[in-house]
Amino acid sequence: MIRSLKYVFKYRRIIVSDMFEFSVNTIFVLLFGAFFIGMVSSYQIAFQMRNYIPMVYLSTLITQSVILEIGPLLTGIAFAGRVSSSVAAEMTSMKISDQIDALEVMSINPIEYLVMPKVVAGTLIIPFLTIWVEVMIIFGAFIIAVFGLNVSASAFLEGTKTNFSMFNIFGGMIKTLFFGFFTVIIPCYFSMNAGYGSKAVGKATTMSVVTSVIIVIMLDYLLTRLIFVW
Repeated sequence: MIRSLKYVFKYRRIIVSDMFEFSVNTIFVLLFGAFFIGMVSSYQIAFQMRNYIPMVYLSTLITQSVILEIGPLLTGIAFAGRVSSSVAAEMTSMKISDQIDALEVMSINPIEYLVMPKVVAGTLIIPFLTIWVEVMIIFGAFIIAVFGLNVSASAFLEGTKTNFSMFNIFGGMIKTLFFGFFTVIIPCYFSMNAGYGSKAVGKATTMSVVTSVIIVIMLDYLLTRLIFVW
């Protein structure tokens, strides 16, 4: 896999195509879920903290939690569920129908032609999806704060600037790079090593999604410990 990275420019069209496919398949589900998570977060934080802090700090808590944790983790888990299943089903079907063997017969390395473009595409596109998710969560929280909790729009926007740090954003983006890499390479591994028969696709897809979600959660802890906890 590492050696195949030198062919990134050669397969750039496939990489761009995979990036588009991954984003289209995931973005609407992510944004829809993120909007409602933002609204729920606004209500929950207001309910829990109403006797301890002024409501003007509501947006501060939401923004920090979204940038540091909720946004990257939500995107990683959704990406694992949607993209891992898609990649596993596609490549396992190719394995069963001998399409991968056909590539080898034509002297085309399947790792370079199939795996590497998907891994690079997933790693590059997920930070952009995370930004959209974070914006949508904060927007959902803004709607509830202004129209449901009587927090002024100016106070909410001012609170988002409190303790705002570009380091926190970049830290979250670094986490998503690892999420994207592993949530694509894991289904590629299970697909390339899948057996034959009617159950192979379902088994490879299930193992890919379950493993990817677990890896995302474990990586979230490890990277949080490395990046933000000194």
